[in-house]
Amino acid sequence: MLNLFMVKKILFWCLLTGVLGSIAWGIYNFLFTAQEGLRPIYVVPENAIYIIETGEPVNVWESVSTSEIWAHLQNNSYIAGLTYEANSLDTLFKDNKTLFKLLGSRSLLISSHMYKRDDFDFLFVVDLKKVSRLTQLRNYLSTILSDNYKVTQRTYHDHEIFELYDRENRETLYMVFIKNLLVASYTHILVEASIDEVAEPAIGRDISFIEINRKVEEDDHFRLFFQYKYLDDYMRTYTQNINQYIKSLSETLGYSGFTFAYDENNMLVANGFTNMMDDSLSYLHVLHESGKGQISIPEVAPQRTACYLGMGFDSFSEFYENLEALQQQHPAGFRQYKENYEKIEKLLKIDIKENFINWIDDEIAFLQMQNTGLGKENEFALVLKAKKGEDALKNLDVILNQIRKKTPVKFKKVSYKGYPINFMSIKGFFKILLGDFFADLEKPYFTVIDDYVIFSNHPQTIKNVINDYHLENTLSASDDFRRFSNHLSRKSNLFAYVNTPVLHQNLKSMVNNETRSNLDRNKEFITCFSQVGFQLVASGDIFESKLSIQYQDPDQLEKKIQFARRPEQLMLASYGKMLEVPTDVSLSDQVLLNMVEEEELIKVEEISPEDLDDKTYKEYYDSGALKIEVPLKDGLKHGTYREYHPNGNIKLKGKYRRDQQVGLWKAYDQNGHTLERKRF
Repeated sequence: MLNLFMVKKILFWCLLTGVLGSIAWGIYNFLFTAQEGLRPIYVVPENAIYIIETGEPVNVWESVSTSEIWAHLQNNSYIAGLTYEANSLDTLFKDNKTLFKLLGSRSLLISSHMYKRDDFDFLFVVDLKKVSRLTQLRNYLSTILSDNYKVTQRTYHDHEIFELYDRENRETLYMVFIKNLLVASYTHILVEASIDEVAEPAIGRDISFIEINRKVEEDDHFRLFFQYKYLDDYMRTYTQNINQYIKSLSETLGYSGFTFAYDENNMLVANGFTNMMDDSLSYLHVLHESGKGQISIPEVAPQRTACYLGMGFDSFSEFYENLEALQQQHPAGFRQYKENYEKIEKLLKIDIKENFINWIDDEIAFLQMQNTGLGKENEFALVLKAKKGEDALKNLDVILNQIRKKTPVKFKKVSYKGYPINFMSIKGFFKILLGDFFADLEKPYFTVIDDYVIFSNHPQTIKNVINDYHLENTLSASDDFRRFSNHLSRKSNLFAYVNTPVLHQNLKSMVNNETRSNLDRNKEFITCFSQVGFQLVASGDIFESKLSIQYQDPDQLEKKIQFARRPEQLMLASYGKMLEVPTDVSLSDQVLLNMVEEEELIKVEEISPEDLDDKTYKEYYDSGALKIEVPLKDGLKHGTYREYHPNGNIKLKGKYRRDQQVGLWKAYDQNGHTLERKRF
């Protein structure tokens, strides 16, 4: 949201403009008749994405500049370079203490606005109130302005806009006085929009904003307000791939408001409230009316989970009844839903509520996970918590048996490490029952681990989740996650969690080239905020909201990441091949490394067939040349494996039996010469 480059501009210029504005307003107030006051929110243009408010900007800066987080950031040479101007505030404070005493407290708003399709900038609003002791303030004017600035004026709708051109940085700061307020921005469009806003304020008169503003208590730090209406537009500045979840939030939520607290464990915790748009109908409305659910899916969610979006309710059956009631408010759509629902029941001769709805408990979650090198770039899964795992499996078997009777699919159940992997070959099942929110789940594979049912479009994802669970690489087994979750409510309606280092890697495959470069360049700054959690808990007509952000020193965080990649953690790399060794055997680092290195030439990467019913798997180079071919049996490699060099010559050849290498394997160079032989 607010990167460090923006922070340094905000901190430096809001102070400078506040000082300049206070001086100028004192002169103005001294020469002319005083006017009635105007609340700062009334000049904020309606397309504000978020608004930061503080009544003590000087004290807030002193608190920030002496915090452990800020000190850690300064240890990084790149971050220190970015914050050079922000650090210069310390000098400004120390050299002008008398000035700041004269100015006293000033209410400051900083708002972010889209001013063109793919870019945004900030607006600063300072409530100057009444500035006294004008003579002393005048004496400081020469210490603030220097020959580096050229000041010009122009008129817009009866208001004088002051233009401060910085000759050194070649930037222009635009300032205007609107009654008791100083408004400033580096983008003139925003200043002009602020002038236009006075006649008919939008946000300041918005009932949804007023409701949240009243709920969020003022404190000595700052308040943050977020307007969801422009969330999807804002996200387009980072990526063109806006998914349906972002769009849904933009159409459903009104505002969030937070106050912030920072503890000794480098945890930033924001508590507040969120409301919904009155004219929208969505999952959040249904969740609000369906009670709260326990957060327990971290028991099976892998530690390599980048994003976790969980929904909780008293019971899924109640949630589903409320969902149907919501759908009835759209008669045409509801008729289509009922027709599809009845067609499925008639075709398969099943009872959907009995065989699917009733065994689901109080939580479901979507997981986006880091790629392990064995499947698609970013792995995706849906996890349903069951009341009893055996009941879920029994009822899902009923559905599968009926699918087999009515369709030509002959896929046989595959057992992997003692867990059955099944294939639900019925298109649109989840979308028909649960709506567009589940549309991405088509003909999924699934397994049952304890009381959790995991669905995914890709069979390899199911295997990877089983591997992580088998090796206890789950969120609930992570000390970091357990400590982080102590700051969260045990029950909620909506829970979103982000593992920032993993998400940083995942995002690189989703964003444009410029943003990808920025992600790489700012990696240490982004990933040091290692965990982010957001919760909504129904409270009356709105949601209580909590935002938690964990800071970790980049050096310490990198050590943890490297430790997680070490062989004794059973992972050879962050997305490398998993090395399976008995958990009761203690092996040294060197022994494990030797085990890895001895198969350097005869080494087969895991493959990921899209359909476990396929008879053959083939993979191609970008040029179109065949790279790999191997027969399949029940989704497992079974038969002669051939891998080719880009020139078409054989690279590796050997046989599989039920996914196990057997017999003599040979590796060849590009000219067909044998490099290595190995018998399995």
